[in-house]
Amino acid sequence: MIVFEAVSFTYPGAARPAIADLTLTIASASLLAVVGANGSGKSTLARLADGLLVPDSGRVMVDGIDTADEQRCWDVRSRVGLVLQNPDNQIVGTVVEEDVAFGPENLGVPREELRSRVSDALAVVGLTGLERREPHLLSEGQKQRLAIAGALAMRPEYLVLDEPTAMLDQRGRTDVLGVLDGLKLAGRGVVHITQDTGEAARADLVLALDAGSVAYLGHPAGLLGDASLMAELGLEAPPIQVIADELRRSGFTVPEVSTAEELVEALWR
Repeated sequence: MIVFEAVSFTYPGAARPAIADLTLTIASASLLAVVGANGSGKSTLARLADGLLVPDSGRVMVDGIDTADEQRCWDVRSRVGLVLQNPDNQIVGTVVEEDVAFGPENLGVPREELRSRVSDALAVVGLTGLERREPHLLSEGQKQRLAIAGALAMRPEYLVLDEPTAMLDQRGRTDVLGVLDGLKLAGRGVVHITQDTGEAARADLVLALDAGSVAYLGHPAGLLGDASLMAELGLEAPPIQVIADELRRSGFTVPEVSTAEELVEALWR
């Protein structure tokens, strides 16, 4: 588990904490969505989770390892993979397989195991067959999946993704979300930071941050169904929820739904 224990963090010169007294547990085989307005602390939480940032007070524990322990920093980062919003900032190889191999190769992983890790990671994200493709020839969705593969090749127990679909079209977004669902089913803990409440609706739990503090932590339906809290946090309702609400006002009986597939199925009953 990744455990935040009363964690606070303030950037040098900032007027207020980016994260304030945050307590949170992230379990394996679970998908946690983190939402909030710009400046709410989402990206700071991601960097605290893998030890890129260390709390000013409180502590972050990754499978029992304190991220503030400088002697164990690589143990933390081998357990927590971080994927940023812009994949171009993480791609370092001249071809796909070189990029995926970069992390584990620098840890001294033996060549045979390295090949296995690269092959497995590319299979998970659906890029098998593109091993010798130059990254700049990939679509934006493929680049994001390549960044995820690079993190997966480190064999982390948890994957933290900071708005991985923000720069993608619908097809690329669907592909990446499918990868996240598969990772959860494979037993990995996934933290998906997003501004898209429709994406957050797919999660097991959703954490809403406001000025670095917890404004909501629970099932997605509890947040998405609270219009006043959503407005207070500057969050927009998912398009599917808006459509469902309009149908109810028109006299249709529509249950709570979170995806287009669920809405279609409800209307066909």
